[in-house]
Amino acid sequence: MFVLAHAGFAFAPAAAVSSWWKDNRGFRDGVPDMRWLLAGTVLPDVVDKAVGEVLFRSYFRNGRIFFHTYLFTLIFFLAGILGWARKRDASLLLLSCGMASHLLLDRIWIEPTTALWPSLGPFQRHPSDLTFLQQVMEYLRDPFFWVTEAAGTGVLVASLRRLGVDSRAGLKGFLRHGTLPALQSGEATAGETR
Repeated sequence: MFVLAHAGFAFAPAAAVSSWWKDNRGFRDGVPDMRWLLAGTVLPDVVDKAVGEVLFRSYFRNGRIFFHTYLFTLIFFLAGILGWARKRDASLLLLSCGMASHLLLDRIWIEPTTALWPSLGPFQRHPSDLTFLQQVMEYLRDPFFWVTEAAGTGVLVASLRRLGVDSRAGLKGFLRHGTLPALQSGEATAGETR
């Protein structure tokens, strides 16, 4: 549910690592499309809340199911390694890193039945009678939600600026094509001169 917090706190270390990588090793196979990382940060909630809280609510009654498990993240990671080895395509690898960061920020280890599924049995059902929409409204009334979303937004904006996305046109280019000027031009930070 913390879309911008998940995105920002995953993108910041990725921006730092990719800047370092560009400066020290270069991108022989092209600049990675970081939109896949951002997609991975929200994928567990998008899938699991749709399946467990909306489509099959009467069965699961839980918004943390399959995509909140170590197993699914590992499957995507292994598929990503295979994709990288065969085609030098980092898409699934970045997606799995985004998923892993989501699990980390959700502190999924405090729900071992979910984290280690299927080894500890079926997913637990949450007894809440709130509908998905009511749960969203609960989040919106929680000050912690707004603080973490604001912090995530700030970190995301700063990270994008570090990678050269410092204007509306730059943001549009990133969202449409995955363009990150600082990585393509060799600059480590926006506005930095060599």
